[in-house]
Order: sequence, then C-alpha cells, then structure tokens
Amino acid sequence: MSQLQTAARKGARLSLAGLRHWPYWGAMLLIASMLYKLNWLDGELNVGGMNHWKWTVNLGAMVLATFWTVWLGRRTRAVALAALHLLLSIAIFADLIYFRYFKDFISVPVLMQAGQVGELQDSIWNLIHGGDWILFADVPVAVALAAWTCWRLRRSRARSESASFLPARRFRGPFWARLALGAALLVAGIYMIAIPVNEQKNGWARGLFVGNWWNIPIYNVTGLFGFHGYDTYRYAKEHWFGSGPSKEEIAEAADWFAERGKLQKQAESEPLFGAYKGKNVLVIQAEAFQEFVLGKSVNGQEITPNLNKLIKQSLYFPNFYHMTSQGRTSDADFLTSCSLHPMPSGSVFIRFADHEFNCLPKILNGQGYDTTVHHAYDGSFWNRTNMYRNMEYAKFYSLNDYTNDEPLGWSIGDKSFFRQTVDQLKERGRNPFYALAITISGHHPFNLPSTATDFDAGEFSGTTFGDYLEASHYVDAAIGELVQDLKDEGLWDDTILMFYGDHDNSLYDMKTYEQFYGRALTDQEKDALVRKVPFFIRFPNDENAGVSEKAAGQIDTAPTIMQLLGIPVGDNKLMGVSMVSGAAKPVVFRNGGYTDGKTYYIPSSDGIVDNGSCYSLPDGTMTDMAACKPGAEAAKKELEISDRVVEHDLIPDLADAAEEEKR
Repeated sequence: MSQLQTAARKGARLSLAGLRHWPYWGAMLLIASMLYKLNWLDGELNVGGMNHWKWTVNLGAMVLATFWTVWLGRRTRAVALAALHLLLSIAIFADLIYFRYFKDFISVPVLMQAGQVGELQDSIWNLIHGGDWILFADVPVAVALAAWTCWRLRRSRARSESASFLPARRFRGPFWARLALGAALLVAGIYMIAIPVNEQKNGWARGLFVGNWWNIPIYNVTGLFGFHGYDTYRYAKEHWFGSGPSKEEIAEAADWFAERGKLQKQAESEPLFGAYKGKNVLVIQAEAFQEFVLGKSVNGQEITPNLNKLIKQSLYFPNFYHMTSQGRTSDADFLTSCSLHPMPSGSVFIRFADHEFNCLPKILNGQGYDTTVHHAYDGSFWNRTNMYRNMEYAKFYSLNDYTNDEPLGWSIGDKSFFRQTVDQLKERGRNPFYALAITISGHHPFNLPSTATDFDAGEFSGTTFGDYLEASHYVDAAIGELVQDLKDEGLWDDTILMFYGDHDNSLYDMKTYEQFYGRALTDQEKDALVRKVPFFIRFPNDENAGVSEKAAGQIDTAPTIMQLLGIPVGDNKLMGVSMVSGAAKPVVFRNGGYTDGKTYYIPSSDGIVDNGSCYSLPDGTMTDMAACKPGAEAAKKELEISDRVVEHDLIPDLADAAEEEKR
C-alpha cells in the first residue's frame, strides 16, 4: 500500500512538473486576460446587444489571434505573446476612448485619419477614466514572464524539460506536429466565430452584412476583434476587390433621385423662390453648439443673450438636427454643402475627396457668386484643402490667413476669427458672395481660460458640462460682435445670415442634463437632445421672422439656399429638400433612426427594425412600431443610396443616365 502511495505521489509530482513546463501557459493566460477585458469593455460600452454567444465569438477571435504562436520557438513565443498582450490591450483602450467621443468603433477609414490624433490630445485626456488602468494591469506581468522565460531557457537549455513526466519533445514536438496543432487551432477558431455568426445571420441579424448602416449591430454579432476583422475584410473588398455597383443598382439610385426631385421641384413655384436673388449669404457653422442652451439661464444669467435676441429677428427651426457620423465637423460641412449623407465609417473629406459631388460652391459659382470658406485652423486637418478644391471654392482662408491676436483653445478665439473674416470679405470686395465660416472655440474639452468669459456656471462650475456652458456663452458673445461688424461694414442689410451647430458636444451623461432641466427626461427626449442643434435664417430687414416647427436637418441647407436665390435643384444630385418649402420629408440619422415631426424612431442596437422604439410627437409617448416601420425602411434605403453614390463615385454615372433619359 505504501509503495502505491509513493508511486501516486511521485506521479502527481511529475504531472505537476509537466504542467509547469507546458509550453502554452502564456497563450492560455493571454486568452483568459483578453476575454476578461472584452467582457469589461462590453459593460463599459453599454450598447446592450451582445447575447450569450459573445463568449464563444470572443474566444474564437483570441484563438485566431494566437494560434500561430505554437509554430514559434519557446523564447520567440514568449516575446510574441507579451507583444500581443500590449498591442491588444492598446486596441481595446483605443476603441473605448474613441467610443466615448464618437459612439462608434475605430475602422480602417478612421485609421486613415490617424494623423489628426495629435491635434485631439486635450480631448483624449479628458475622456480617460481612472478605472481604465485595468486594461494594462497585466501587461507588466506578461512582459516579466517573457523576460523570465527567455532567461531561464538560455541558462538551462539542456535541463529545461528534464523534470517533465513526459519528454519535452512531446510538447515541443517536431515541426510537423506543431504545424498540425496550429492548423487545428486555426480551424477551431474559425468555427467558434462562424457558427454563432451564421446562426444570428439566419435569425435576427438577417441582411446585416449586406447593407449595414451602423457598426454597433455588427459588434453585437462579431465582438470587438471580430468587428475589426470584418471591417478590414469589408474595406479590402470595397477598395481592392470590389466590382462596383451593377446597372440595376445605378438605375435604382437614379430612380430614387428622380422621386426626391419631385419634392425639390415644388420649391420653384413658391413665393420665396428667388426672393433673395443676388443677396450675399453668410453661413456660420458653430463647433459643438447644441440647441438646448438657447433661451436658458444659469443663476439668472442668460447663456446665449445675443443669439436669443437674433433668433427673434430670424426664421428659427427648433426641430433641426445634426446628421453627422464619425467625420463630425467634416460630416456637417459635407451634409450642408453637398446634401448627401456622411459615410458610416471615416470622413468623406478624407476617403473620397477626389470623387465628384454637386456641392453648393460649384453651383453658386455658376450663378456669379464669389464663394469662400473660412476656418482658422490647419488646412490639412480633415483634408480640407483638397476637399475644398474639389468643391470648387474660389478661396479657402485657413490658419495662415489669420493673425493670432487672440490665442484661445485650439486656435484664435472666435471673436477675432469673425472680425478677420469680415475684413477678408470686405477686402475681396466681390458681390454677391457666399461664405462659410467654421468656428473652433467651442471645441471639446471646452476649457477656455477664465479671462475669455465672465459667465458663472453655478452648480456646474468645475465640470466639463460647466465648461461647455461657459464656452457657449463666449461663442454667443462672438456672434454679437459679428453682427455689429456686419452692420459697421454695411453688409447687414444685404446679407442672409444662417447659423447652425455642427454636431453634439460629446457629453452623454443624462443625469447632468436632467439636473440642468430640473426634471427627468424620457428616452426620446434624451436622443433628441443629443441630436438637436440650432438653425436660423436672418433675412435682410428681419423679413420672414418667426418659428417653423418643421423637422429638418443639415442635409436640407443647400436646397434651402438655392430656393432663396432662385436656383432650381434640377439635375444636381442632392438629397435634401428646402426648409422654407411646403414640401417635407423625414430627417434621417446615420444610425438608421429618423423623425418626420410626427413620429420619432430610435433603432435597436441589434439593427432589427421591429426591435426599435417608435414615439409619437410632439408628446414623445411610445407608440406601436407600425407607425414607424415604413419610415424606418425608407431611411435605410436613403442611407444605402447615399453610400452607393459617395463610395462608388456615381454622380457622373447618374448625370449620364439623366442625359440618356432626356434623349
């Protein structure tokens, strides 16, 4: 009996020694660590769509990320696994920070914009939370383990596996055995991803990978690393191996624009068509300026006193929405000038700056307008120099054209920016003019110096939200000075002034907004609050002043200007409809949501139309999905058509099709 016990103990010791020297512990620890981090990330993102398959999908992704390391020697494998530990942790962290700002994931087109990261460093630091350290807590351990493994093997190569119950060769094995093991892991990883993905593709995610318009549903099916794998495949297919749209798809796009053209043509028979022909047009695109600050006060002090006054002299649209995506400011610019949707990933300004579009500057050039764009920042940011050249602006005034006499935030302050912009317009002396002025002082993280404004944010002081209120007050003061400058230079009575916010402020803590409003907000109010930005038109002599409750968006700006100046949309491929026309259409958001002023649709994170939320307006009460389903399907189609036109450079093809039809 004692001999059996001794043998058993000896066998156990040898088994434990064999496990201790098992060469794949590093890979197992990496996989376990990353599974924990991915699960932690899912909780942080709180998009609420990944189901029970997430563990299988994420495990499969990690197996695919590590299978090849079994083909390496032990020292090389230890170093490779430590490098993977660091790189994958950085990838998770980068996606987390990006999501906090953009509510989306990093894609290949976004990586093409990586040169702009340095310009965003203040915003990035502001988005990092104290608990994020957990993503890197194990990296020093992985590096230390790799260093120890290399040291131990170098010192005792001959004796490294001698204590194993099984010979070392059984684990290290000849190359063909390790090759087979790696191949088996590769197949297993593929199956662990393919089985759950296919099951969901045949169920609730049917059609998701065919006409995707939002990245979150893809993440909910594939997991984070699976999303990046699919995104890389999608980009390669579209840019390197794609065959382009079929004749049927081009014809479908042509038919869509023909139908939208019927709505646009209605403007030509209305009283305001051409009512301001020959007038100057100055459009202000205000950085991160949202509608909720208008008409509000803190501690008895108005946040926007100048805008409040100006709105009373203007035609104001309280139900105006930004429609931007990952391109943010550049998306707002593209929507406003070219009346097409931004792409779901990346910026059109960077991805497709060489494609042909029917943008407002080009159209107005043909009407004798002097077209200029003004932005006191580096012309290469968002690839503006190249894109504005393509849009055919007569002149782009960038940072080099401004004197930095008011250093503030990212550049010069908006007060100086507006003053110098008016000087530039006067110096050109060309009338009529169309000018787009893009502000920058209201940029995240909104930390303007105390000398810039005397606004007291009260209970919000010391918070990013309080900083935002103070920055908004400063921008409002700059607008007040702009109005006075236009009057002093004799431009006020001959200029149509338009003002709109480009996108939300990237502050999504709804408890703060409820504190600001002094009441609880419904889900519909929360979604609309983030999307609403101000828009108003101040006509010469304060004509047409009032309030329009019409639902509208940035995509409708160019057709509005064209109606006022008496320019038919005609064969120009624009998706918007004039805001001052009797014609109406839904405002479509990049995630597939929409509102038509009567209903408000918020899509589900799983991408299924029937799982979305439908609200009745103006009271915002939830109603049956049947009221929103036709609009949701139409919104999806509009996004598909826009993506097809932008990505495949279809404007020339659509123009040729229109000419053929005329013949």
